[in-house]
Amino acid sequence: MKILINALGIQDSGGITVLKKVLLECLENKKTKYHIICNDNKNIRLLIDIYQNTEHFIFQVVKTRSFMYRLYYENIIFKKIIHYNKIDLVYNFSGSAQFFLKIPQLIKIQNLLFYSKKLDDVYKRKNKFMLWLKQIVLKRFIFKSMLNNITYLEIQSSHVKDYLSDYINIEDKKFYVKSDIEVFDRLFKKPNEYDFSKKIKFLYIVGPHFKYIHKNFSDFVCAMVSLKNKHVDFEINITLTREQLHNSSLWDSKLDSKTIFLGYVNTKNEINSLFTDNTILVSTSIIETLGLHVVEAVQNGILAISPNELYAKSVYGDDISTYELFDVESLINKITLFTHNDIKDIILKNQHYLIENETKKYQNVVDIFDEILKGENVQK
Repeated sequence: MKILINALGIQDSGGITVLKKVLLECLENKKTKYHIICNDNKNIRLLIDIYQNTEHFIFQVVKTRSFMYRLYYENIIFKKIIHYNKIDLVYNFSGSAQFFLKIPQLIKIQNLLFYSKKLDDVYKRKNKFMLWLKQIVLKRFIFKSMLNNITYLEIQSSHVKDYLSDYINIEDKKFYVKSDIEVFDRLFKKPNEYDFSKKIKFLYIVGPHFKYIHKNFSDFVCAMVSLKNKHVDFEINITLTREQLHNSSLWDSKLDSKTIFLGYVNTKNEINSLFTDNTILVSTSIIETLGLHVVEAVQNGILAISPNELYAKSVYGDDISTYELFDVESLINKITLFTHNDIKDIILKNQHYLIENETKKYQNVVDIFDEILKGENVQK
């Protein structure tokens, strides 16, 4: 059996982390050859170095170009690659699909930007109509057209299905809810210690795309400025550089003195070192398929605060601490109302839900491949 893994478009830490897990799962099936097509970037190169001597992995690196070039490559060049290598199944890892293929395709939905009514409303309220057309509507039209012709969809959480149903007809779709989170007991640390009479550490994990509207960075900045004005003793740890923030109109330089500018955090050890006593991770995203930064916070025993949205309840559970989007006072009130005992109980409930919920899902993508191909053979 030969499977083409289309990883074009994957470059940030969240996508790379999930791709690493998928490749580990694929290693379990030595009888299958995997042809992996990906963009040329630093993270991918590091990944290729790890697997360069794995004979049933073939990496094909494509230079990153425009979105239109990607469409051309996936729909024209792919046909040649698939024919030459006698591919049985295409696994589209980053949400795209091919219009003219006769072999089965599995699409992994990792991006809900094009399927969020709330996000649409935010663009409109901010009078960002042209930006909305460019960043959302045009790509939505293309991706919807792709999805309409595809039967098999892999999702990370059940809420993804609900968001998609607002934009496409899902009656003829087959959904596979697969876990991309490791939930071994050894990965879950006991709750950290909290004492709000001492300095609070606010952790904000985000990449260079923090300026995008869906990241809703202004909620975080406004809340931190308000806490500073109230003379709360706190420190900000953020995975951006001073230069990145100062080049943005979203940042307030009054927060510089309270901020540790971490820049890009690369290794697992570096990330885990951020989850310390008296640390609160704040997530402000309008939409997420998973929100790996929140998951890692829960695994590492720290308190996480997320918007009160469907995705948060689905992925992190009803006991996750939430605030109302675009309501800075709601975020501040959530921060100031915790007690020591509340926090430990909340973290333990978050961990319990994460373990129980992820265990119910598909654990290995190879099982999904096998199920699809067996079903296709039965139909023939």
